[in-house]
Amino acid sequence: MININLVMMFLIFSQQGEDKAAAPKFPEKEVRLLVQKSMEYWRVPGVAIAIVHQGETVFESGFGVVEISKKKTVDTNTLFPIASCTKAFTSALAASLVAKKKLDWDDKVQKHLPWFKLSEPLATEDCRLRDLFCHRTGLGSNDLLWYRSGVAPEENVRRAAFLPLEKPFRSAYQYQSIMYSAGGLVCEKAGNDGWGKLLKNEILDPLGMKETVVVPPNENLARGHFIGKFGFPEVKDPYVSPFPDPAGSVYSSAHDLANWLKFQVDPANQKYSQMAFASQLLETQKPQVVNPLDDLNKLMHPFTVQMAYGLGWVIQDYRGIKLISHGGAIDGFRTHIAMVPEAKFGLVILSSLEHTRMNLALSNSLVDLLFNFSQVEWDKNYAFILADGLQKSKIAFDNNLVDLLKKYPGSFNLADVLGQYQNPAYGKIEIKMQGKNVRLVLGNHFVDLDSLGSSILYARDFVFENPTLIFSRDSSAKISSFKISGRINAEFLKIP
Repeated sequence: MININLVMMFLIFSQQGEDKAAAPKFPEKEVRLLVQKSMEYWRVPGVAIAIVHQGETVFESGFGVVEISKKKTVDTNTLFPIASCTKAFTSALAASLVAKKKLDWDDKVQKHLPWFKLSEPLATEDCRLRDLFCHRTGLGSNDLLWYRSGVAPEENVRRAAFLPLEKPFRSAYQYQSIMYSAGGLVCEKAGNDGWGKLLKNEILDPLGMKETVVVPPNENLARGHFIGKFGFPEVKDPYVSPFPDPAGSVYSSAHDLANWLKFQVDPANQKYSQMAFASQLLETQKPQVVNPLDDLNKLMHPFTVQMAYGLGWVIQDYRGIKLISHGGAIDGFRTHIAMVPEAKFGLVILSSLEHTRMNLALSNSLVDLLFNFSQVEWDKNYAFILADGLQKSKIAFDNNLVDLLKKYPGSFNLADVLGQYQNPAYGKIEIKMQGKNVRLVLGNHFVDLDSLGSSILYARDFVFENPTLIFSRDSSAKISSFKISGRINAEFLKIP
């Protein structure tokens, strides 16, 4: 059966036919209005967009400014960190190596990294490259093990051996960045070169992505922003990693990413024949593990019935079409890529504001417009979901504190908990006085803690994800350890 929406897509974009003057043009005015409306709604300082169809760039533009209160405007060559949209570049690199018979998707990781370990023997022994790239190793996110850690990806992967698995191996989808670093290391061993150089040789250069880099560029880089306490965007200090990371360190532009999209939606095109790995690239776009439509996912994707994760891509149905996408977020920035390969269509949205849902809202709005779907107030819908989720999270956190206070009554001297603690994976962590505040310091991260008046310290903090610290004593009644919830979720033993 012919999909009427794809027919409409073709009609909207058609520039051919006997009467070219009568052929509908790309709705540039409507696209610009959608972008500007969404930017204004979310207060995003700068955005760059590219839209491709049938091997052509049909729209490419910058909006807003590179930095708030500055005059320099965003253009299609302005570089943005694409964060986790890097993952698809790493899986594409692996696809090129698979095509060259240097790798196989089902190679055991230890075949290439003999030192690789997870905390359970079965997972260590049988973990495959495919498992790393579809997030089913059983390892939870543990973001603070790599985020601003200041250590090389290999060290982070080695530390992961000390983390308990949160799910049975290969039983569930759990988004995880450290395992993508491991996948990049596998590529390095198989390709006999560094991940960045391999990516340049196998992907970036053949696609003409001349400005795309894997380390922070010195020029033409957008500044990230956050919403300050007065409700307006403020400049955010950038996330700078001293090491190229296969999980998230690509910097690119709308112009370069247009070439990436054309390849992704039509890799078998003759123009990419020299790359010669179309079939393996398409493997990355196939479902590998179910991404459950839990309550939040269902709210965020009301027109989706099934969702899965491939090898660096989310695959779902959307209003009757197959949609492939991925998002990326890092300090001050968000990126979103969406593709409909059956229509050889793709779009990328680069933006310079963190914690916004503009990217997904705008992506949906653009797809709705260009595929002739009924329009939805996506900005308002996502703003409501975000605000409602924050309120529910606050209530749940408050209720949990009340329960903990009942479970752990009494009090302790704050001086007793000060000192250094350690964990095999995270290393040393310190609790110290900073002025009048009790501060938790982990690497480059810190958070000031409040006391419940019992054996519990806590904080409302995004980076640590609202942690609570529950302390334990040894047989001599001295503080011996604490368990921390939130983004770390681990136990730390006190160093004598």
